[in-house]
Amino acid sequence: MTQFDEFLLRIKKYPDFFENVAFWQTQIAQQAQPFPFPSWLHNRLVDTFNSMGINSLYSHQFEAINCVKGGMNTVISTGTASGKSICYQIPIIDQLIKDQKSSAILLFPTKALTYDQLKSFSTILSTGKIFENQKSIAAVYDGDTPSQQRNAIRNNSKIILTNPDMLNVAILPHHTIWSEFFKNLKYIVIDEIHLYRGVFGSNIANLIRRLKRVAVFYGSSPRFIMTSATIANPKELASNLIEEETISIEADGSPKGEKNFVIYNPPVIDKDLGIRESLLTSTSKISELFLLSNIQTLIFCRTRRFVELLVREIQALNPRSTKQIRGYRSGYLKKDRREIEEGLKNGSISLAIATNALELGIDIGGVDAVLLAGYPGSIASLHQRSGRSGRSLNSSVAILIASMNPLDQFFARDPKYLMDRPLEQALIDANNPLILLSHIKSAAFELPFEESANFGLLNWTHLEEYLEYLCEEGVLQKKKTRYYWLSEHYPSGDFSLRSTISVRILLKYEDDGVIETIGDVDYNSALWMTHPGAIYLQDGLAFYVKTLDLEKGIAILTKSQADYLTEPIISVDIDAISQLKVKTFQNFILQYGEIEVTSKVTGFKKIQIITREILSAENLELPENRLQTTGFWIELTEKCVGLMRSKSIWLSDPNDYGRKWKSIRDSVRNRDNFTCQSCGRSEADVSFHVHHKIPFKMLFSIEEANEFGNLVTLCPDCHRRVELNFKIRSGLSGLKYLLTNLAPLLVLCDSTDLGSYVDPNAKFSNLKPVVLIYDSIPAGIGLSSSLYERFYELLTKCRELLDQCDCKEGCPSCVGPTSEVGIGGKKETSFLLSLLLEQDIK
Repeated sequence: MTQFDEFLLRIKKYPDFFENVAFWQTQIAQQAQPFPFPSWLHNRLVDTFNSMGINSLYSHQFEAINCVKGGMNTVISTGTASGKSICYQIPIIDQLIKDQKSSAILLFPTKALTYDQLKSFSTILSTGKIFENQKSIAAVYDGDTPSQQRNAIRNNSKIILTNPDMLNVAILPHHTIWSEFFKNLKYIVIDEIHLYRGVFGSNIANLIRRLKRVAVFYGSSPRFIMTSATIANPKELASNLIEEETISIEADGSPKGEKNFVIYNPPVIDKDLGIRESLLTSTSKISELFLLSNIQTLIFCRTRRFVELLVREIQALNPRSTKQIRGYRSGYLKKDRREIEEGLKNGSISLAIATNALELGIDIGGVDAVLLAGYPGSIASLHQRSGRSGRSLNSSVAILIASMNPLDQFFARDPKYLMDRPLEQALIDANNPLILLSHIKSAAFELPFEESANFGLLNWTHLEEYLEYLCEEGVLQKKKTRYYWLSEHYPSGDFSLRSTISVRILLKYEDDGVIETIGDVDYNSALWMTHPGAIYLQDGLAFYVKTLDLEKGIAILTKSQADYLTEPIISVDIDAISQLKVKTFQNFILQYGEIEVTSKVTGFKKIQIITREILSAENLELPENRLQTTGFWIELTEKCVGLMRSKSIWLSDPNDYGRKWKSIRDSVRNRDNFTCQSCGRSEADVSFHVHHKIPFKMLFSIEEANEFGNLVTLCPDCHRRVELNFKIRSGLSGLKYLLTNLAPLLVLCDSTDLGSYVDPNAKFSNLKPVVLIYDSIPAGIGLSSSLYERFYELLTKCRELLDQCDCKEGCPSCVGPTSEVGIGGKKETSFLLSLLLEQDIK
């Protein structure tokens, strides 16, 4: 029995851990399914693999390379560490041995993956001494490639490893200096295509349209080889990306060690309120068990902020081991990320805490354990992250630590649903207008458009509309049957493939007059992460944001010793542009359409780290963001609201304090000597407020609510602080919370892919009560459309979860976090759901 197996036995006997285990599944080890190398492979290549200790192929590798050999576009969708890279390495090198003019381009989503694959290609080429000039055969061509090396790479290298961003800005716009490479292009590899969804995926689909257009211009017809983690629709996604027929290989023939999958549901610490131990505390405690047993562990978190909070927490518990405990996320400098990757490989880092930045196949060696701090949002990500443990054939464990999020609790209460749940489908929309327009500009810069041409599957009728619009804008000119690029502007440099915002804000740390760059964030994130006065966390350290200069793209930070954290206050306004679909029911109207979302960071809260008390709220003046997108919304009918009022559970009407309220308020102020009972300040020119200690809407009568013992004088500042700490949740906000958090049950999305909004008097909907869910991506990507069509199914899941929750009044596991936006709401939300599930159509 190994040390790790002994550890697993120990924690099963450790009551503080095991009594909170909701599920433990052990998957037995899987033997490899070996196949011989195909007879058509060149002997030199087979000998090379034999000398590397690889004497056979796994079944999926054998099937994949035969499909590629047969001229088929192929996607390989198998588990983590299943040897997918061999599926493209073998065809590329075999083709190159037989035709030394042939070329291949490989696209990886991150630079780290690109350099990993360069090492792998270099090992194969050098081991077999297949080519005389093997050092120049394969090369990375990205933003870090020195300019003096680029010409040699273009002229000599046959295997180009790059990323989509470099293809967009540096290769396709300058295809004329790559003419020989494109003339002989035989293979295009797209790695990790499961990441290519949403904005990124829609951009990649258009980038491939441009790449194919250039290839056709040079007379080549390359085949595509793609790899993917396990998702529901790898064949469909691959076909949508390249707009061609694709063969999908999904049966995994690689060997696997014994894998343990555990769901841990933190203990309940307040049964009445339904509050469980925090995700931060539980994850820290469990990580301690692994640290003390010297088991290298990787923790995945859902947000950048949680990574930093967890790093601080675990480092504080282990002050002697801080160098062995590191964070890893976007925004860190490249040298810091490489250092952490190397530390995981050589074992000098015992515990890494990361976002999905380490979800990919970056070579970090093998970790024995993976902790997932909350459900990652999709089954595909759950498999991918869990698969990071046990890279060898040894036993491994992955523990999903459930948060108070409704989706996490749904799975903790019904693990079978999670295990039996089908994989989600990845959605892209190559014809999203905002994305498409940028690529049509870039394509026109690269090659003129011929009249009657298509752009991928975008037919001439639709393409012509864009081309004529660009002619009107003065960037294209039509001469006879061709559309030519006119502008001196360079269109590919104007947009980001990964988001709709390409501007980055540099984070500069100032210490005794010395300034150094410690990271960066995108423009939109800067508004809420690094606004003036914010506490910014990175790698266990806290920084105070001194200034934010959006024009120069710089935030100045200093060291912080504050005992508080900050959270932004964001105002949102909605305007409906058009209604595209509508369904009318007895108690509500379900609508889908185009909307404009205007959001603005108007201030921030200072929150005490230990008590979570809101210390103060500060105002900010920052630019607003406008987003045109799609969404669906529920508009409650008068009948529905009337039924809730009749049960005294409609909490969204303005407070009516009664006709005697003015005299009661003045009497309370007089009783309190016109002095704030919190800070001691006396009234001056403006009358102070009178606050209900027990909120007005929680009591059954005006008389009870307005009893003197329930009233206290507060200055406006203290009143605002108290109100921030204590609010009442309505059924509308409870419904919004459930819909938003359970949406990933039905669509493949991240927490940031959907936005939500609630308003009892929505201006865009004739002052009716509304709950809105929208795509947080310009022009939409199909998420809210899919949810609109499956709305009844989503409501049913909300009903199931609410019925299963043991709390009395409402909690973070059902209608919302008590500590954030109020108490109660369960009864109101439950009744509202009952009304919505009455499906009689008018």
